[in-house]
Amino acid sequence: MLTAELVREARKQVQNGASVNRLARAFGVTSRALSKAVYGATWRRVDNPPPISRPQPVDPDQPSPTVLDDDHVRRLRREHAGGASVHYLATRDGLTYNTVHDAIRGVTWAHVDEQASEEITEKARRPGVLLTATTVGEMRLAHASGASLRSLADKFHLKYATVRAAVQGATWRHLTDPPPVPASGRGGQHALTSAQEADLVRMREERGATYAQLGAAFGVSEATAWHVCERNRRPAKD
Repeated sequence: MLTAELVREARKQVQNGASVNRLARAFGVTSRALSKAVYGATWRRVDNPPPISRPQPVDPDQPSPTVLDDDHVRRLRREHAGGASVHYLATRDGLTYNTVHDAIRGVTWAHVDEQASEEITEKARRPGVLLTATTVGEMRLAHASGASLRSLADKFHLKYATVRAAVQGATWRHLTDPPPVPASGRGGQHALTSAQEADLVRMREERGATYAQLGAAFGVSEATAWHVCERNRRPAKD
């Protein structure tokens, strides 16, 4: 339940950039009730501090009045594209969720192109925020040794789907050392995707890899590698 003291504290924090939704969760009240109190629809008798004027709609093509700058917005967009969640970026940089979300989606800062200067990007890079060959390789080795995809997502501050795709080879297929770790199938055997089967057959036909080498590279048995090649054998040309 709201009290005069909570209303005063909420107005002070919102004035300093805090999110009404976040404060509502912290105070144990609904966002709608707190919003009305902060902006003066209710609790008008509390005047120290007075109700906050609601922000006026802004031109979406103009930067929002925050601590963001062009390079910061570019970096946020690149990190989000690399798998970092909006919540993680907002928490890390001390911004509200909506500020980061709108900047990434182009609702605000629409004039900013997508290229961040390398100096800014390298300075702000955090391990795991942007996927790199080193990070993907580390995750694949860890998963092959028993680490769960969920624990890797938490460790590197990435979305679960991003980690799964990189580890299993749906993305980063060009990285073969270490190779992707296929999803586990029945009986503990690895189930290959159609793309992985195509890569296995290509290695057999173009490089002459043995079935043992193929099995080791794709995490399957030698017999499975043989069956995959037989199933996908190209018909001989006349």
